[in-house]
Amino acid sequence: MTKYLLLLLPLLGFASAIKLEHAELRPLGKIIKTNAEITQLSNQKQEIVSRLSGHLEAYYVKPGQHVKEGDKVVLIESIELSKMTAEYLALIQQLKATENQINTAMTLHKKGLASQNDVSNAIIALENIRSKQSALTSQLHSLDIKPKSLKKATDKFVLYAHADGVVGTILAPLHSNVDAQTSLVTLVNQEGYYAVAYLGVKDAMKITKETKGWVSISDKKYPSHFVQLLPNIDPETQRAKVLFSIDKSPSSLLLGAFTQIDIALEPHTNAVMVKKTALSLFKGEWVVFVEKEHEEEGHHDEKSDHDHDKEKAGHDEHDDEEHGEHDEDEEKEESPYGAKVVEIIAYVGDYVAVKGLKEGEEYVSDGVYFVKSMMLKSSLGEHGH
Repeated sequence: MTKYLLLLLPLLGFASAIKLEHAELRPLGKIIKTNAEITQLSNQKQEIVSRLSGHLEAYYVKPGQHVKEGDKVVLIESIELSKMTAEYLALIQQLKATENQINTAMTLHKKGLASQNDVSNAIIALENIRSKQSALTSQLHSLDIKPKSLKKATDKFVLYAHADGVVGTILAPLHSNVDAQTSLVTLVNQEGYYAVAYLGVKDAMKITKETKGWVSISDKKYPSHFVQLLPNIDPETQRAKVLFSIDKSPSSLLLGAFTQIDIALEPHTNAVMVKKTALSLFKGEWVVFVEKEHEEEGHHDEKSDHDHDKEKAGHDEHDDEEHGEHDEDEEKEESPYGAKVVEIIAYVGDYVAVKGLKEGEEYVSDGVYFVKSMMLKSSLGEHGH
């Protein structure tokens, strides 16, 4: 009994890792394999530009570095900013003085010592100062500087990341002088990657909004959907360019890298399909593993009848022990799974169309390695017997 349990435990462990599914009838179109270039839309690649002329004092980032919105990017020393902040502080003082002048003029006017014209001139001067202050306040806010926090004039101007992303290229060298609107750093948004597929014109014209694709990235295939047939033929390859959006793509893809994309054109037939994980090379052929009771009709019933007859006959204890030992040898030698040779028709994303299985037939979709191990052990056991 102990020996039997030791044999049974690993089989139970295998069984928990083995998953069975049913072969499905799915639409199959013409599958095209072609090159595709990883890209992004123009609005996903942004540039951080200097909004003031000045001297580049420091970069807080490096190419390839991940940044979040609001992170420091670059420090600029700007004489222009120094003048703006000094003028803003001076206007605050002028405003206070002008308000005092208005109060004084109104008091003197009430006593007949000042004219209405003196009061009006003081009010006009006050409004001119407020107008200048409002304009400077707006400019400073656009530079991410809070005017109310200013205590003294400053020439230090810090540019911040305006979105999450990865630093692409440092465009302006450190310690150089830059003008306003000079591009300093490129910032790449790591969401929303696209693939530009290169197709023959005839195939490209068959693509519809329902067309699906599967982009190969790092030995994995990511589903994608059709976005747009680009209007221009590629001048080098003379092929049409079709834009696909990659669904749930990994981050940090290399823009401009070429890879392979499988495109399924409009379905024209149905085919029996199984998961790609079900395929295995066994004895030099592509196979799918199935349970033997599904492969051999009536096998399970015969075994049940045999057990029923054994109970009814009431063998003696000695015969039962011998029979148990015989069953133990059979359990050791026989695998509950068999291999069915299949012919591969086409790969369709995570599925593969095959010949050799029927629609609805049960097969091993996961845990193929364990099934193959059991079958190899079974064949070695039979050879030894």
